[in-house]
Amino acid sequence: MSIHQAGKCLIAVIVAGSLLPGCATNPDGTMSDRQQTVAEGAVVGAVLGGLLGAAVSDNKGTGALVGAAAGGLIGAGIGSSIAERKAQYATEEDFLIAEIQRNQEFIQEADGQNRQLYQEIAQLDRESRRLEREYRAGKASRNALASQKASLEKQLAKAKQINSLTEKQLADANQVYQESRQKRGPQDKYTQQLESNVVKLKETRQQSNQNVASLQRVYDSMSI
Repeated sequence: MSIHQAGKCLIAVIVAGSLLPGCATNPDGTMSDRQQTVAEGAVVGAVLGGLLGAAVSDNKGTGALVGAAAGGLIGAGIGSSIAERKAQYATEEDFLIAEIQRNQEFIQEADGQNRQLYQEIAQLDRESRRLEREYRAGKASRNALASQKASLEKQLAKAKQINSLTEKQLADANQVYQESRQKRGPQDKYTQQLESNVVKLKETRQQSNQNVASLQRVYDSMSI
C-alpha cells in the first residue's frame, strides 16, 4: 500500500470513530472499560476494513474509506459484545476463563462440522461428475441434475455460514487476546491460552475456507 493509500485508511479510521454512538467519556476525561473495549474493537475493524476495501475496490482511496467505515462499525460490534460478556463476571480472571472455554467449545463444534463437510464434498463431487456423464449420455434427466445442484447449493450455504461464524469467533478471540497481552503480558497463563485459541481458530478458518472453495468449484462445474 502506498503512503497516499495509507493516509486514506488513517482518515477512514477517524471517520469510523466518528460514526460510533455512545462513546462519551467519564467526567474525568477517561474511558470506562467498556468504552475502551469498544474503541479498540473499532480501530482494529477500521484498519482491517480499510485494507480490505482498498484491495477489492477499483478506486483505492474510496474503497479504503468505505471499507474502514464499515470495518469500524463491525469492530465496534465485536468490542461491544466482549464488553457485555465482561460485565457478567466479577473478576477479569473469571471472564478470561469463560472466554477460553467459549473458544474451545466453538473450535470443537466447528472442526466437527468442517470434517463432516469435507467428507460430504468428496461424495458430492463424485455424484455430480457421474450425473453429468449420464446426462450427456442421455441416461439422466435435467431434473436430476437440477436436484443435485440444489443439494450442492444447500451445502455451500452451510459451509459459508460456518466460515462466517468462524471469522466472527476469531475476531472476538483475537480482540480478547490482544487486550490480555497488553494488560497482563505475553507470559501470563491466560494470555498464552488465548493465543493458543487464536492459532487454532485460524486453522479452523483455513479448513472452512477450503470447504467453501471446494464446494464452489463443484457447484460452478455443473452446467444445466
